[in-house]
Amino acid sequence: MIRRIGLWVGEIAAAILLAFLVIQFCFQTVTVHGDSMQPAYYDGDTVLVNKLDYRFGSPKRLDAVILELENGSTTHYSVKRVIGLPGETVKIENGKIYINNKELKGFSEEEILSAGLAAYDVALEDDEYFVMGDNCNNSEDSRVSNIGNIKRSQFVGKITGTIHKAKRQ
Repeated sequence: MIRRIGLWVGEIAAAILLAFLVIQFCFQTVTVHGDSMQPAYYDGDTVLVNKLDYRFGSPKRLDAVILELENGSTTHYSVKRVIGLPGETVKIENGKIYINNKELKGFSEEEILSAGLAAYDVALEDDEYFVMGDNCNNSEDSRVSNIGNIKRSQFVGKITGTIHKAKRQ
């Protein structure tokens, strides 16, 4: 009987440890806050984040990602899309995004009203990325100085799907 209880406790402990390791190193869920990623993700949507993808590879252009951003003494998650990659130059001119002087296609057909820091060439270092929200006229992203270029270490993971969609208004 005692041996049976010991096995049962061991199995529960192993399951808890495995769940902890999966959440810590492989996958996690994050709830989207705000409207900056509409129409892809809405306020209240819960997304699945693949942390392994960037442990073995690098973010790619147009990946939807979770970032860890600092705001003074607090840290929070933010959902954005990768626009510029290390070594590239990003510029927003006449409402369009240019990467190394070539217009970026496939991001948004919406005219970008505020170029912010990208009104001039933004040169990305070897470990820097330029990110934007899909709702580019309602997003605080790499165009603003309190966020700026994103370091590789700030990436939590790649969004691989939506687990729960919030009610649309």
